[in-house]
Amino acid sequence: MDISRRTVISSLAAGLALPLAGCAAEIRSESLPDTADPTPTPTAPPAPDTVPVTIGVPALPQSLDPALAVDAESHRSSRQVLETLLGVDPNTGAPIPRLASDWTVTKDGLRYTFSLTPDVVFHDGTPLTAELVAANFDRWFRLPQLLGEERMAQLPRLPFASVFGGFAGDEDCRYVECQAIGDRTVTLLLTEPIVFLAAALTSPAFALSSPDSWASFDDALDGTPADELPPAAPAGTGPFRWSDREGPLEDRLVLEADPGYRGKPSIIGPVELSVVAGARQRLRELRRGRLDAFDYVTPETLRPLVQGGAQVLQRDPFSVLYLGMNMNHPILSQLYVRQAVAHAVDRRALAQEYFLEGSSPADEFVPPSLGVANPELTTYDYDPDQATELLGLAGYRGEPLDFLYPVETSRPYLPSPEPVYARLAEDLAEAGFVLNPVPIPWNEDYLKRVSSSTDHAFHLSGRTGEYRDPHHFLEPLFGHHSTEFGYENALVVESLHRAVSRTNSDARTAQYQRAAESVALDLPALPLVYPISAVASGHTLMSYPTSPVLDERFDHIVPVEQPGSSR
Repeated sequence: MDISRRTVISSLAAGLALPLAGCAAEIRSESLPDTADPTPTPTAPPAPDTVPVTIGVPALPQSLDPALAVDAESHRSSRQVLETLLGVDPNTGAPIPRLASDWTVTKDGLRYTFSLTPDVVFHDGTPLTAELVAANFDRWFRLPQLLGEERMAQLPRLPFASVFGGFAGDEDCRYVECQAIGDRTVTLLLTEPIVFLAAALTSPAFALSSPDSWASFDDALDGTPADELPPAAPAGTGPFRWSDREGPLEDRLVLEADPGYRGKPSIIGPVELSVVAGARQRLRELRRGRLDAFDYVTPETLRPLVQGGAQVLQRDPFSVLYLGMNMNHPILSQLYVRQAVAHAVDRRALAQEYFLEGSSPADEFVPPSLGVANPELTTYDYDPDQATELLGLAGYRGEPLDFLYPVETSRPYLPSPEPVYARLAEDLAEAGFVLNPVPIPWNEDYLKRVSSSTDHAFHLSGRTGEYRDPHHFLEPLFGHHSTEFGYENALVVESLHRAVSRTNSDARTAQYQRAAESVALDLPALPLVYPISAVASGHTLMSYPTSPVLDERFDHIVPVEQPGSSR
């Protein structure tokens, strides 16, 4: 397979560009006839052997290429189209075979060997081979060379760098190469062990795509600015494929069921991901029958959902909301000020009043279920008087502080941004802080703003678990110099680096606890809540798959009506 550098670049660069290519499909009116719109306008009738489903989501994917994305919506859609070497056991969260039928690891942890599932074909007709797997790993390895410094600067800490320690040419990169051995065997070579690598490879960021689908963007590469490149829609092997229709993706993304999917093709399809930014609006659209399900139930929508007979399917808590503090800011650079913030926020009240029942206040950035909590961690009790005293010691005189927070969206860790911001602002004001609210629509590069701006003081953000390991929560935030917080601590970086290769679980936990204590003392950010998130489904669905790591494939949806029945 001849894969040119230009071919790889074009796909990667295209993945940064929005708007995305998509299509419109019908928004159906069904159920609850007293409120349903009686005159839907269908544009694409479903195939007779599938059932169409519309799901309400809060935002568009930021990229159709999961290797370039860290947001939940990008990974929600790419999980349906692209597949990884290893999947996730729905009961335990442990790695299981997917595109790899089995795998082995040498005793020293430096060589992984994967046997590929036979007779797998990508949506563009390309067969899955060992050479193709190696090409994908090489593509991820060389991202900075392929995209260039300017385009890489637009991206957050990407999963390949987080898992393997860097990219090609980086001193700490643990990746050596991926070798094809025949057509159906690949080996992954490392410089040192990565004890969680199998779990990490279940992340959608490591989903495989066909190099032939990268080539369709070659003609647009030369001299084209990143924001004018056509969007990349890499061909995958999953139960769904990107719709073939062209046009700007403004408020929906349509996924078509792949009739040739190995095993049993999905009876669900097409699936329309319809953007409905507000929680109340999503509830209204479900009641009207325009949605079959929606994500991110809030406390204010929970009661009417239950009263209306909807299913509310909760996920186990596996995300963390935090309050970021910019240590490059002249006021937030003072530790007394950051300690004042920590004492000013009533995290218990925040969790109880603005999140679903079962959400809990957070003292660390790693969810408790991962078992590395530090019992001797430095914590900050809610104490507004002490917060005021600390502000006085810092010499703070009421200078306005910009506070960035997202609007027109919901996130797994932040279903209702506006009321959460309002509660935090109230707590901080009581302690003596003067805030300048800066609401930013999510689709206006909110993540880029909080990670690259150096003049704001505070921001709201979070981490959503993609695989079950503490590394996923800590390293992207604190395992390197962070422009998001203006923070780097050599002891934290060293501890997280050592934890990667520690095979003894107690020794590994000790490294994470050491890092957590340093972060707690430095306070570049304040963990707030471990939220419970939930999906609501209406009367048209019998069941909807939920997963703490959001490995929720739409072909596992079970409809009330069977394929071919009238709606």
